[in-house]
Amino acid sequence: SMGIGSDVSGTADAPAYLLKLGFKEALAVAGFRAEVLPEVLVSNGVKGKEARLAAISKTVVAVREIVKGEISKGRKVLALGGDHALSIGTIAGAAEATADIGIIWIDAHADANTWKTSDSGNVHGMGASAVLGFGDERLTSVVKKKVKTKNFLYIGLKDLDQAEIDLIRSEKIAAVTMMDLLEHGFSMLAKEIQALQKKTKKVWVSMDMDSIDEQFAPGSAMATPGGLMYREITNLMALIGKTFEVVGMDLVEIVPKKDVAGKTARLAMELAASGFGSRYSWYSEYMEHYKES
Repeated sequence: SMGIGSDVSGTADAPAYLLKLGFKEALAVAGFRAEVLPEVLVSNGVKGKEARLAAISKTVVAVREIVKGEISKGRKVLALGGDHALSIGTIAGAAEATADIGIIWIDAHADANTWKTSDSGNVHGMGASAVLGFGDERLTSVVKKKVKTKNFLYIGLKDLDQAEIDLIRSEKIAAVTMMDLLEHGFSMLAKEIQALQKKTKKVWVSMDMDSIDEQFAPGSAMATPGGLMYREITNLMALIGKTFEVVGMDLVEIVPKKDVAGKTARLAMELAASGFGSRYSWYSEYMEHYKES
């Protein structure tokens, strides 16, 4: 439930909030037997960039070992953040336990800054670069088996720093930006998903809720207009779930106090179920209750 990789407060409260609203039950309705693992907590009240980096490094190592262990046992992992720095640990663990893993990073931001290029020093903006092997050794050393750049796909980018643009271009990392979606529509997404599927069959999906337009996901840390619409994100996750074996998923950057009537949480439940190849919606929940009555 790491919340110190970002300056936005409240993301650490998300796991408890999601579980209270019935996340485990939603997965059961979707046909999954879900087990809630003990929460990995990061020290609160850590002050200063260097101290925060040290605390995050320690936390993501713990997360890495849990994810590696679960996937090695043949289980799927759903990691509830917290902020997006969590993904350094989850992806590191998944990469060790899975041969030639693919990563689908759904985010309004590339999170491809490094300790040198970041103005804020917020580690939640360094996750993607770290798992690819770029950046500060204290983060990249956590990732024992780096993700291949050819197996990495960005979706939903709209707010990028120049250093991130430079890295994406120099490393030829596949990306479908919001501008691409406007220009080419969903067909470009389908094409990139297909291209990734030819390289790898197993993927980890790292989902930052700020990739979704604020009218559908108001409870994300950096909610803004102009993101993925409900139709786009639900069809995208369904396509991913049908195309790949999704070994695990991050759901990050939810701030409960910003959510409106549980809207962001319920969308997260729906996206988790479809990403793992099933479905959960108000309709499937209604049908489940209908069968019981």
